[in-house]
Amino acid sequence: MQNPYVKYLKTKNGYFYLFYYEHGNIFCRSFSHDGWTVPQKIAEKASPVFSVCQYEAITYLLYSGGEGQLYLASSADFANWEHRPLRNGTSPTDRTRFFLLPSKEAFHIIYHLPTEATGVDSLVYSVFRNGQWEKPYQIDRFLSLKQTPFLARRLSDAHIILYYRTGRNVLSAREMLLTPYTIGSVTPLIQTPTPCTDLSIINDTERIHILYIVRNMFRTQVVYQYKHTVAISTPRILWEDTNCENCLAYQENGRLILMWTANGQPFRCISENGGASFGAVERYMEKFPAYCIKGELLGANDAALNAAECYGNGQHGFLPAVFAPSPLPEAPKAAKQAEEDDYSKAYTALQASHKKQIEEFSVLLEQRSDEIAAVNARWKTQLEKMEQELSALRMENAQLRQSSLPEQAEKES
Repeated sequence: MQNPYVKYLKTKNGYFYLFYYEHGNIFCRSFSHDGWTVPQKIAEKASPVFSVCQYEAITYLLYSGGEGQLYLASSADFANWEHRPLRNGTSPTDRTRFFLLPSKEAFHIIYHLPTEATGVDSLVYSVFRNGQWEKPYQIDRFLSLKQTPFLARRLSDAHIILYYRTGRNVLSAREMLLTPYTIGSVTPLIQTPTPCTDLSIINDTERIHILYIVRNMFRTQVVYQYKHTVAISTPRILWEDTNCENCLAYQENGRLILMWTANGQPFRCISENGGASFGAVERYMEKFPAYCIKGELLGANDAALNAAECYGNGQHGFLPAVFAPSPLPEAPKAAKQAEEDDYSKAYTALQASHKKQIEEFSVLLEQRSDEIAAVNARWKTQLEKMEQELSALRMENAQLRQSSLPEQAEKES
């Protein structure tokens, strides 16, 4: 499964960026001619799970603080980051996964929350627009996958697909349109006879490719299936061993490549016809990390590389493996100045938008403060009135007691 503390971002120019969580902080590194840059700290005192995405010229980082507060960081150059709080009334935990989808007018967020039933989560969709949160929608109830409770892919600006467990060994898909909000029906994809321990899914223009690993009492199997229109192919067992893990499906230059590790050793299988047939399973002989992890890969959905996950080196700063990143170029002075001007314009526009939303927050907070002050004044007036009435009752009670004392003494005599 994906490591929720590591994300990879591939830009349109092919450059790689690495985001990861370590010791309460979120860091970013980029690949240059001199290798990977030193880590840059983006956020402090953050929870481990975060979301990264890029929309137009801006990169966004959504994360939660230690007290459940949501924060949104944005940057036009991966160097200068602006942070602002987003209050949505939810209580994210260290394991709450967010899927962020920015648009021109709003931020769309999909996340999950625990329910009253143990092991069952609620998949929720919410929108942050014009400085306010709109009413959240519950998409479905589901059974959480291991480190990654659910998977999400952006097919176009307003079209996404979600993958999650609807049964103990059933993986299903559900499509959504963001504007206007439209949710499709649940479509079961695979049903395994034994628990699924890992999976990797990619979409192309024709098929959904699914590579997964199932485990029984003594063996593990690496299995491939695809979905084409409404039909789902029969399971194809590619490998069987005592310990298989870290499966990865991706397309590179038109070829479908499936990878996994068996007892720590990497293997791969290649299809030249989109999953209809495969060549022989072979040992992967290139450099490969001894401690392999998988992280979510964003922005890799073109013909050269179509992938949703990336291998990383768990012992050496989560640096990516298998996919060769392109170094950041040394731009000519004029081109560099033009790029800086574009970034400056985008950053200025972003600051203006943030300023407007902060002003809206301030007006809303002032209104709430006035309402609270008015309520407090009414309560204070009622309390003073009740205290006056209570004081009058106490005085009347004392007078009655004083007047009854001579009568009581005469009766006793």
